[in-house]
Amino acid sequence: DAFSREEIEDWFDQMRRALGLASDATFDVLTELKIDGLNITLVFELQKDDTYLFTRAVTRGNGIQGEDVTHTVKTIGALPLSIRLPKDRPARPKLLEISGEVYMPKASLQNLNRALPEAEKFANPRNAAAGSVRQLDPGIAAERDLHIFCYGLGPASATEILGIRTQQELMECLHAMDIPTHRGWKLAYSIEDIQKMYEEAEKNRDALPFDIDGLVLKLNDRRLQKDVGSTAKAPRWARAYKFPAEQKTARVEDIHLQVGRTGAITPVAILTPTHIAGTTVTRATLHNDDEIARLDVRIGDTVVVQKAGDIIPEVIEVLQNLRPKNTKPFHFPAHCPSCGSVLLRPEGEAVHRCPNPKCGAVRQERIAHFVSRYAFNIEGLGFETIEELLKAELITDPADLFTLTHEDLLSLPLFKEKKTENVLRSIERAKRIPLDRFLFALGIRHIGRETADIFARRLPWPKRNLSVTESDDLSLQASLFGPTEGKKIAIKGIAPADIKDLLLSLKAEDLTALDGVGEVNAVALIEWIAEEDHRELLDKLDRAGVVALQPEGTQTAQTLAGKIFVITGTLPAMSREEARSAIKARGGKVSGSVSKKTDFVLAGSDPGSKLEDAKKYGVKIINEIEFKKMLK
Repeated sequence: DAFSREEIEDWFDQMRRALGLASDATFDVLTELKIDGLNITLVFELQKDDTYLFTRAVTRGNGIQGEDVTHTVKTIGALPLSIRLPKDRPARPKLLEISGEVYMPKASLQNLNRALPEAEKFANPRNAAAGSVRQLDPGIAAERDLHIFCYGLGPASATEILGIRTQQELMECLHAMDIPTHRGWKLAYSIEDIQKMYEEAEKNRDALPFDIDGLVLKLNDRRLQKDVGSTAKAPRWARAYKFPAEQKTARVEDIHLQVGRTGAITPVAILTPTHIAGTTVTRATLHNDDEIARLDVRIGDTVVVQKAGDIIPEVIEVLQNLRPKNTKPFHFPAHCPSCGSVLLRPEGEAVHRCPNPKCGAVRQERIAHFVSRYAFNIEGLGFETIEELLKAELITDPADLFTLTHEDLLSLPLFKEKKTENVLRSIERAKRIPLDRFLFALGIRHIGRETADIFARRLPWPKRNLSVTESDDLSLQASLFGPTEGKKIAIKGIAPADIKDLLLSLKAEDLTALDGVGEVNAVALIEWIAEEDHRELLDKLDRAGVVALQPEGTQTAQTLAGKIFVITGTLPAMSREEARSAIKARGGKVSGSVSKKTDFVLAGSDPGSKLEDAKKYGVKIINEIEFKKMLK
C-alpha cells in the first residue's frame, strides 16, 4: 500500500535500483480503479473444441487454499461460462486462471438492506458481496445482484504462452474474451500522470456506482515485472495507491492493556461506538506508552480516529478543547494485567513486555497465532475456543491441539457433533505443513513470513523418509467403538525433533550469511531455541506426528556462498529476477552497486555506469554464458 505521492516516488526509486537504471528513469504504469470487493480466482479449462469452460471459482483464502464458491459465482450474469481466446492468440494453455474482484453496486446494497431486519443489514457493499458469495444457496446469491471485474491472468506461464508482453495487452485480451473488465484503466507515463489520475479518481469516487478505495498501479512491461520480482507477500512491481483514511471523532471511555504473543503490551482505547470505513469501531490502538504521552490521551477525551490502511483503528489526535475538567494523565501500569509479573521495557524499545513465558494471555495469543491462516491454518479454533480449551486445562501449548478428542471438544460451549468432526479433520490435515509456515507458526519474535521462507529454503534441513499414521475416520460414530489404528503412510519430510537439532547447531554467523537475514533475526532464532520450553514444544509436535514439508528446489548446493554479485543491463535469455534468484539459491548475495567487495558483475546489453565501476575496482565481469556455467 501507498498513501502519498512521496511513497510512490520511493516505489519508483526502488524499481530503478532493482533494474540498475538512472535516478531520473521513468516507467509506463497501468492504473486501474481499486474496487472494494472480494478477490476471486476463476478457472477455465480447455475443451476439445478449443473453448474454455468455467469450472471453478475460489476465494483468496490464505494465499494457498481458498473456499470453493463456484456455485454462487456462476450466478453472476455478466460472467460467461465458456470463452474463446482471441484469434491473434493461437497458443492454447490447458487452463486459464483469471483473477478478479466480486462486488455489489451501492444501489443494490440499499435494495438488499431494505429487505433485511435491522440486525442483519450489511455495513458496506464489500461485506455484502463477501457474505453473498459464501452463501450455501446459489439462489440467494442470484437475487443479490453481484458483479465482477477481472484484471489478472496467472500463472505467469500462461501469459508467456499467449505472448502477452504488457499489462495493457492483458486487459485487452480479457476484454476480447468477453470477460468483464472495467474499461477505466489508463496508462501513466510519469509520477505526475499518476498523481493527476489519483486526484481525479478521489474527486469522482462518490459518483461511481460501486465503492473504490484508491488506484492499483502496475508496471506495464511484463518483462520488467519479472526483473523487479516479488517478496514473499506481494509483487514489487505493483502498488495500491489508497485514498486517505476516513476520520471520525469518538470519546475514550477507558484504556485497556492488550497482551500479545511475544509479551508485548499494547494500550487500547475503548471508544464510544463510531462508524468508520464501513464498520462500527469500539476499540483503537494507542501503540505504546510513548505514543500515549505524545498525544496526551486521557480517559474522557474526545479523539480523532482513523483506520490505518483501512484496517486497524488508531487514535491520531486529541481534541484538547473538548477535554472535560479533572481528567488525569494516563500512567502505564507496572505489572502485567494477566499474570501480574513486573513489566520490562528493554533499552532502545518503545514497548513494555511481560517477561513471564507462562503468562496466560501470552499463551493464548501464541496458540491463536499457531492456528492462524498463514501458519497451521486450523479452521474452527477461534480465540474464544482457545480460551475455553485453556480454562478447561485440555491444552497447555499448541502441540496439545493434536491430541484433542471428540469428548474434549464436545465438552466445550457451542460444540456439536458436526463442528467437532470438522475441527478434528482440520487438525488432522494440519499435521502436514510447509516448512516456512511451520517456522512462522512458532511465533518467534522478529521471524515473519518472509524470513521464515528464507530459512525454509536456505538452511540444510535433514529431510528423510518418515512413517506417519493418518486417521481414516474422524466421525463421532467411529470414536464410540474405540480408537482406530489409522493407516501408515510413508512421507519424505522433516521431523520437528530434527528441526530442533538443526536450530541448536546454528550460530548467528550461519544465519546472517543468508541474504535477507539480519543480526536481529539471527539472535531472535538462537535465543528462542535456547529456551527449554521451546525445545519441549518441538519434541511434543514430533510425538504428535506433525511433519514439515520443504519447498521444491531448496536443496541447491551452496556453491556461491559468500560471493557478491551485481547485475547490470539486459540479459539475453534470463530475466534479472531469475538470475537474482539463482544466485541467492546457491548462497550468494546480490548488491545494487559495485564496490571493492564485489566478486562478479554479471553484464548484459546496455550495462550503464556499473560496468565502468567494475573496471575501476578491478571486479571480474562475466556474461550470461559464463554465469550459467557457474550455476552448473
